Amino acid sequence: MKTWTKVMWAVLAFPLVMSANVFGQDAEQGPEGPWLFSVRSGGVWTDNRDGLKSNKESNLDLFIEPRVDYRLRNGDRTMLDLSVLPMLKWHSNPRTNAEGGAQNDTELFGTAAMELMHQLSPRVSLNLGDAITYNDDPQINNGGANVRSSYSHIWNTAHGGVDADLSETLATGVKASYALKRYTESLVAADEDEDILTGEAYLKYKMGSGYNLLGLVGASDFKNKSTERKRGSQVISAGVGVDKVFNPDYIGKIRGGYQHGEYDNADLDSIDTPNGSAELTLRAASATRFRVGASYGLYAPYVRPYSIQTLTAFSGAVDHDVLPNRLTLTLDAQYGSGDYKEEGATLPGGTDDMVMVGVSATYRVNRTWSLSGGYDYENWDSDVRESFDRHIVSFSVKAEM
Repeated sequence: MKTWTKVMWAVLAFPLVMSANVFGQDAEQGPEGPWLFSVRSGGVWTDNRDGLKSNKESNLDLFIEPRVDYRLRNGDRTMLDLSVLPMLKWHSNPRTNAEGGAQNDTELFGTAAMELMHQLSPRVSLNLGDAITYNDDPQINNGGANVRSSYSHIWNTAHGGVDADLSETLATGVKASYALKRYTESLVAADEDEDILTGEAYLKYKMGSGYNLLGLVGASDFKNKSTERKRGSQVISAGVGVDKVFNPDYIGKIRGGYQHGEYDNADLDSIDTPNGSAELTLRAASATRFRVGASYGLYAPYVRPYSIQTLTAFSGAVDHDVLPNRLTLTLDAQYGSGDYKEEGATLPGGTDDMVMVGVSATYRVNRTWSLSGGYDYENWDSDVRESFDRHIVSFSVKAEM
């Protein structure tokens, strides 16, 4: 039997065997206790492994991903979640040395994550989180570093914040986040590694009737490696915002302000621009949930070796329970247009536009076993790098124990 056939059978059979071991459980009981165990197996196919306009290479990844979660609860005061997700992945068409950044046909990847929320006092709360992933999947992240190429990398994101009620109508808080990306291939790392540090402080006035008025100040530091030039930038922001809680499951947010950006390269002029964002979310109140959002402002660059972009972005998603507690259908879409200013004679600037649409479905056989499948289409139309499109098909089966 060929290697890929063996891997495919293992991917499909493993969660079925595991779920059979727990089929005797009460279907309504579901997983319990502080320790949760699950395993997910499946595959991801794409017709454009490396994100190229021509010379496209298709690839099928098959994977097995066990997961262990530990949950600690101390009433409403403390919530701690720890998770570990090792992943064994097999590439049907691994990249060769001649193509740059050679891949092994079988590779061990994984993720470890932590989330902590703690009530320090009746008026002061703390939240901390960190997730570190080693993988080679391209990713699109609205408003952050973009992982676009299928090269092995470490992607670490950490965040923390403190919120405090000063009175019945006045609250304040600070939050910060740090993202680190490191590629294992030295030639790729020389122009793709980056660090993003952001911080924000707010003052909130609770107006009543579900309205909150906010004042905001923030700063960001984008550090980007380059073998050819000095890269990186810093951004300072100030603005105001309004939140409206229509009910606990229906929330709207609007932010607006002004940003000032400075390049690490002193020869480049600074950037000043208004910025803003808006989002509307309907959560678990009904069989149909949705979230829509828009943003405009200065963000970390998606295109190397530029240092900063002015990004206009729209996103939306709808979840609909076709069969309650059984079948859920999800539609999602993103649009982003990044404007890059000239950064020297060899970097004339231009626009970098992205459109992504997707559809996916999850069918829950019972509280233990579920099936998922999805399709995504991604298109990049760019003045500052090679344009391309790609199709992605995914499928998985998951067993929770």
